[in-house]
Amino acid sequence: MDLARDTEPSGSAGTAGHIDVDVLVVGAGPTGLTAACEAIRHGLSVRIIDRKPYRSTFSKALVAHARTLEVFETMGVAEAIVAEGQRFAALNIHAGRRRRAVRVDLIELPWGDTAYPFWLSIPQYATERILEAHLNKLGGAVEWEISLDELRDEGDHVQARLERADGGEDVVRSRWVVGCDGGRSRVREQIGLHLDRADARATFILADVKTNADLTEDEGHVFLGPDGLLLIVPMPEPHRWRIIAHVPTPSPDSPITIDAAFLDALIRRRSGIEFGSHDVVWQSQFNLSHGLADHYRRGRVFLAGDAAHVHSPVGGQGLNTGVQDAHNLLWKLGVARRAGVMRTEKLLDSYEAERRPVARAMVRGTARATGALTARSGLLRALLGPIAPRIISRPAVQARLGRAVGMLEIAYPGSPLVNPAVASAVAGRRMPNPELRTGGRLYQDLDPIRHTWVVRQRPGEASPDPYAPRWAGLPVVFLNGGALVDGSGTVPPVVLVRPDRYVAGAGDTVESVWSQLAVHPEQAPVPR
Repeated sequence: MDLARDTEPSGSAGTAGHIDVDVLVVGAGPTGLTAACEAIRHGLSVRIIDRKPYRSTFSKALVAHARTLEVFETMGVAEAIVAEGQRFAALNIHAGRRRRAVRVDLIELPWGDTAYPFWLSIPQYATERILEAHLNKLGGAVEWEISLDELRDEGDHVQARLERADGGEDVVRSRWVVGCDGGRSRVREQIGLHLDRADARATFILADVKTNADLTEDEGHVFLGPDGLLLIVPMPEPHRWRIIAHVPTPSPDSPITIDAAFLDALIRRRSGIEFGSHDVVWQSQFNLSHGLADHYRRGRVFLAGDAAHVHSPVGGQGLNTGVQDAHNLLWKLGVARRAGVMRTEKLLDSYEAERRPVARAMVRGTARATGALTARSGLLRALLGPIAPRIISRPAVQARLGRAVGMLEIAYPGSPLVNPAVASAVAGRRMPNPELRTGGRLYQDLDPIRHTWVVRQRPGEASPDPYAPRWAGLPVVFLNGGALVDGSGTVPPVVLVRPDRYVAGAGDTVESVWSQLAVHPEQAPVPR
């Protein structure tokens, strides 16, 4: 299949004139809304549908991490997201018979070169509300109460039959479809891909509740004890907290009633806190499972978010991974649509090649962590108590709660966009975002939708001509010797930065960078 045909401009001869929309997004959660917003930002026409009657009002996912906030900054919504959220100042680990908790100061961790050195507590409904408002501002809109009935990849387009709530049908022909429709994805089912779930044999309860207890509003608590795991997590609303607890799996004949009395008894038993639960606005109970789709792409159809991976909520990685999936995919669709890219197949294949290993590692990591925290044996849970504080007290372990949990260390070393024979060691890694002496950070100077050259100059050296053929028509940012607050060593001499702020190639010369690229990023020919 030659996906280079996707680059025909609208109205040209052939099938392109019969396409209704560039991208059909199925599912309007955080992943789908990100995909729709990014489609428009990258110059693509989009429709986004959801079978629900309206946006969810439940809090669900609660943490936005640093790398996701960088994505939101690129999209133009980070300021609104941060304003709605509550920054975690610390995490207090209570374990065994220790009277004093191990306190992890999250703000003081070695975060490095990010503008968002914190965990942000923000309910999913607030994230979705901000993203939907942004989509509306861009000229898009979610089409509610429309469900996907049938999907057929016709080779040069995808034909989708949609069902409206009134029983009517609509047929849409799109260049691509992005399935963001959750763990029981209809898109995934229609294209014959599979997500095999493994039962973690653990039941969790969640509740958003107010308290009469005098707790520091911006600090979370983790209790590890023989009775099971308990997390008390701050929410942006004053005096409201998210309760997360591992509980014995109930029998079908005696389900758990999650009310104020149940929560008070559970919290008292596991933490000793007289919580005074009231105003329980949301509660949920689920049996944990985890899994990964066998592929993220089939032809012109892609999976993202929970349609591609499901896993434990430990670490708060789910929503964040889905948003980053969409961010990774849509710039590639934008390049494929607007430029005469040769070898477009490799460009689009790179989505799965880059993002699926990230999800696989996340699923495995959260499964191991959850397994340790929810061990069925009370003895094993009791043994965890005295061991966990010693582990958590180590500076190296605490440091991982910053950059690693914040998803700033995610890299794509095996990306098919990079020539492995000559690739720089930093190719496929996140581009550093150091502070500039002129104010702001480097990312703010990068092109919002195209690849950007970043060139570090020697002191006193004149800036080269930014319109010279060697740059192939791409924008160039020149950094003089004293431009970076953090020092010049954080940025290689010559870097080509992708639209998602990852390094396409880096070296001492422009020519060495060009040689590292397996797929040229834009339409202009590589200079020789």
